[in-house]
Amino acid sequence: MFKKSFNIIIINLLLIINSYSNELKITSENLEVDRENKITVFLGDVYAYNKDIKIWSEKLIVKFDINENEIRQLNAENSVKIIKEEITATGDIGLYYPKSEILNLLGNVEVIENNNYVKCDELYLDIKNSTSIMKSNSSNRVEAYITNN
Repeated sequence: MFKKSFNIIIINLLLIINSYSNELKITSENLEVDRENKITVFLGDVYAYNKDIKIWSEKLIVKFDINENEIRQLNAENSVKIIKEEITATGDIGLYYPKSEILNLLGNVEVIENNNYVKCDELYLDIKNSTSIMKSNSSNRVEAYITNN
């Protein structure tokens, strides 16, 4: 109980990780740091956010560049929910690359934007260039509900 409370207190101090000009604040129940491989793993009820993006999951792996001063990649696993501007996306696995602003969601993907809805198996979203590709296997076709906005 003390260990869990201690971890929650530490994480709730809002661990700040510099990511380019933004801060990324992360809270979770547990934290594992592997300095040698430049990887930090947050486990249990994870919430990561900054002014541009919000991420919820059960596990979040933060991979740093070689100098450990910038985030290279975020891997979210289990019950992933991501909100970026007007877009809400959910899936089983989320991969986010902050430098290129590329988001990949895999497995049971659902995307909602301005009353439009898309369901698929895989989403590739280039946020910087405002392009997206949605794919599904042959038994689960891409479904979309699109309204005039």
